[in-house]
Amino acid sequence: MQHPIQAPSVALDSNERKRPEEALRESEERFRTLVQFSFDVYWETDAQHRFIRQEFAETLPEPPVSEIGRTRWEVPYLEPDADGWRKHREILDAHLPFRDFELARPTPDGGKRYISVSGLPIFDEMGNFVGYRGVGRHVTERKRAEQALIESEARFRTFVDHATDTFMLHSEDGRVLDVNRNACESLGYSRAELVGATGALFDLEMDEATWRSNRERLKAGGIATLERRYCRKDGTVFPVEVRMREFCEGGQSRIICLSRDITERKRTAETFREMQAELTHANRAAAMGQVTASVTHELSQPITAMFCNAEAALNWLGSPSPNLEKARQALASIVAEAKRGGEIISWIRSLIKKAPAPQESVDVNSAILDVITIARSELFKHDVLIETDLARGLPLVKGYRVQLQQVVLNLILNAIEAMDVLDVGGRELRISSAADASNLVVVSVRDTGPGLDVASVDRLFEPFYTTKPNGTGMGLSICQSIIEAHGGRLWTGANEPRGAVFQFSLPSEQG
Repeated sequence: MQHPIQAPSVALDSNERKRPEEALRESEERFRTLVQFSFDVYWETDAQHRFIRQEFAETLPEPPVSEIGRTRWEVPYLEPDADGWRKHREILDAHLPFRDFELARPTPDGGKRYISVSGLPIFDEMGNFVGYRGVGRHVTERKRAEQALIESEARFRTFVDHATDTFMLHSEDGRVLDVNRNACESLGYSRAELVGATGALFDLEMDEATWRSNRERLKAGGIATLERRYCRKDGTVFPVEVRMREFCEGGQSRIICLSRDITERKRTAETFREMQAELTHANRAAAMGQVTASVTHELSQPITAMFCNAEAALNWLGSPSPNLEKARQALASIVAEAKRGGEIISWIRSLIKKAPAPQESVDVNSAILDVITIARSELFKHDVLIETDLARGLPLVKGYRVQLQQVVLNLILNAIEAMDVLDVGGRELRISSAADASNLVVVSVRDTGPGLDVASVDRLFEPFYTTKPNGTGMGLSICQSIIEAHGGRLWTGANEPRGAVFQFSLPSEQG
């Protein structure tokens, strides 16, 4: 007798058994997919820490080597050292979870392959330890990148520490975050003393307001350059040039300061100023040597006049009927001529002195006329016809009268020498003055000489450059220095119909 109702029961039992198996396979497949895409290796070990299972991701760049039956430390390794393995063994023997334990294995090409391993201890239903399950990840590329970064930072630190300048990194509020070795050596402080301090520790002019002002200068970007005075720990003060720049690091503002000791630069500049003063004096004395005849002539005139007036006064007083009024007039003339002679001598003395007279309000037209008077004999000797066109009501300029007269004298003597090649009758010198729309006083010295060589125009004001066989090449350079020191400009060009023109402008007191 058949029992047809049994067949459905058997089929149902079979389906019920398949469902958990399929669910288990699906779960295992999901887990395997997760491991393969999240990690490079899945592993299991027994209670003695021997590998009993290893599954590798298919995306590994090189074929994996099975370590089944061996412990992790029995496989050849390069890292960590013995102490690192001892600490790892202590964690395993204590059956504790671990994370990101890094080790390095040798590769066939003599390199290293880094692996980061994490694991969890497994216990049975009775609580007995049965082994570990875990995952691993190949981190060779990351380690190489980290090592390259470490080496790069080490190289940068070496460069910075061996630099002859002082490097300092500041926070937004001015605290020192880092320094190089030169900062410690030049300031006399240790790194520990500098880090955490503010610039007020060594910068004599630094305070909170100054720091804020410097930050404002950096807001627009770029580099701020300024001169400061640093004080060493022993109290020595020295000048520095500081270059500051702001940048962002980790979302925070940082200011890098590069400081350079400019003591030698300052000393060299002072030496150059002294040398320039000597050259200026020598040039002035040389110019005076060329106008000695004029000086003699100008002094002889008041002396002769005084002699004549003295004789006249004696005659008026010695006559039977003394003419006191005529005698008084003669004596007054003697006083006037003596004053004129004294002014000439005073001007010559101030021109030859090394130190310039104090700054004053200078009447440029009067200064020009004085120079023409002194150079009159030189102009006559070289048959040069001089004309003047001096603007009336010219504003005064602030400066050194003697230095400005030295410029005019140099330009006159240069023009005379340039026109020596011409026949007599064609040598004309014209000096003019004017005020432009900007209240600049402009003086022009024009000659009718052969003009300037176009190839040498750009070099005329260079120190030691000269077109004269016996020239020093300093005259025009000194003239340019004097005019620029007065806030003006000296330039040259062609005169019409021939010759050259030298012009300089000076800011007036009104301007």
